Amino acid sequence: MLRMSSYVLLSALLLGTVPAEVSQSFNSVNITTVDPLRYHALQLFNNDHTSRKRLAIRKCFSHNFLYPLKIFSTEEPYFCAAVFISQDSLLTTALCMKMMQHGEEHPSNHMFVMVDREEVFFYEHGRRYVSKVFFHPKFDDEPAYYNVAVVKLRNSVRYDRDTTGRSHVACLYPNKHMRNPQAILGEWYEFQPEQNPSFRWLDLPFITRKECNAELAKMKRPVPELTRGLQESQLCVRDSHNASLTRFCDPRSSGPLLMTLGSTVYVVGLPTVHIDDCTVDIEVFNRVSHYLDWIESVVWPGQE
Repeated sequence: MLRMSSYVLLSALLLGTVPAEVSQSFNSVNITTVDPLRYHALQLFNNDHTSRKRLAIRKCFSHNFLYPLKIFSTEEPYFCAAVFISQDSLLTTALCMKMMQHGEEHPSNHMFVMVDREEVFFYEHGRRYVSKVFFHPKFDDEPAYYNVAVVKLRNSVRYDRDTTGRSHVACLYPNKHMRNPQAILGEWYEFQPEQNPSFRWLDLPFITRKECNAELAKMKRPVPELTRGLQESQLCVRDSHNASLTRFCDPRSSGPLLMTLGSTVYVVGLPTVHIDDCTVDIEVFNRVSHYLDWIESVVWPGQE
């Protein structure tokens, strides 16, 4: 009987029909990265439940690029950098818009928006006229610290993306903690010697408030608009000199500051004021999260 049992076990091993107690147990050694979906390895972008997301998160698409654009005036020779945050709303700086506004004249009389790739609009060769400009309620009291404006357009844009996967609508980052150590800044600068505005993308590292204060202390004179110094509602990036000979202290448009997480592009900051002191290589931005309640009330009124 013993010999018969041994023969049955040996036959099973040779024929491949191994009894369960002989099989090897599954462990981490068996896991590979060839098929992550097999082990429920799903890529995360926004890991909050949909009902708990801010409107600024629920109302945007997750794509790997966006269109920078300019706000022009028929009365002024300069423009303001901006970014779409909805079909008919743009986020830009209040100080620039105030310079462009003419007294009591309605903005729709002379302000319009353009992008470099006009085919995204399918309307009047890329031109969209401004309907209204909203300034933060605290802008008048502290311009540099509340340097934010929402621009409403008379006609909406298409709420989709083009064949390259580029989007013209960005997300607004709702948190203080930056989950990516690098920022992206899209801006125009004066190209010498023609003085034509050229566009560039900059990859910039975030720096701590302590490092930022240390840099600001090197300035020959303080920035008069930043009377309260560097606040928790602000963040800083360092110039890494990675795109051109133009430095932070040179004339630049300094558009909204962006951050990518996976394939999602977030707006995380808006410029405070231009620091023209070339002894420092930083720029100070106001956190978008600090304005988010107000922005959502303007862009999506009456929604929760």
